[in-house]
Amino acid sequence: MVFSTLPLAGCRSKSETDWHVDFIEPRLARTEEGLEVIAGVDLDPSPAMLEALERGVSITFLVALRASSGEIWLPGLDERRRHRFRISYLSLSRHYQLDDLHNDTRTTYPRLSMLVRALREPRSWSIPLAPDETASLVRARITLDRTRLPSPMRLPTWFEAQWHLDSDWLRLTPPGEPSGNPAGQANDR
Repeated sequence: MVFSTLPLAGCRSKSETDWHVDFIEPRLARTEEGLEVIAGVDLDPSPAMLEALERGVSITFLVALRASSGEIWLPGLDERRRHRFRISYLSLSRHYQLDDLHNDTRTTYPRLSMLVRALREPRSWSIPLAPDETASLVRARITLDRTRLPSPMRLPTWFEAQWHLDSDWLRLTPPGEPSGNPAGQANDR
């Protein structure tokens, strides 16, 4: 039984689901430290995630960034950066909490819809680069971080469609680089 369900675990159509996570209006900006990916987050949690939140399970999302200096994407040669944010339900106060684990900030909201609306506001994630380093292409992705779930939940979430919240890899061209796109705007996925 395991052999027959394992290959089918990744087979699903994105159009069948109402829940998703993705970037909103992503762009890149140069800073003295490197590059900043600036975007909002479009999150629509699944019913299974909402139930887990109400039962006290925190849901963590991973923003994975990769900057490469060439058109060929070689995973071992690119600059990688990971940022996480966590959503929790505080049952005693009946509030939802958003923790930005990179900036060490914490904000509470009386309703989940208010937290989701706050995520839609543009925020930045950094990719540090040395002063002599350049990046010709940046890839970004948001995914549910299953490694931060309680141990008994990790394996079942790989097989349950309601826990498959992953965006596609987004391609961004850094500002000031020669391309047909406006500086720092998104390319094809």
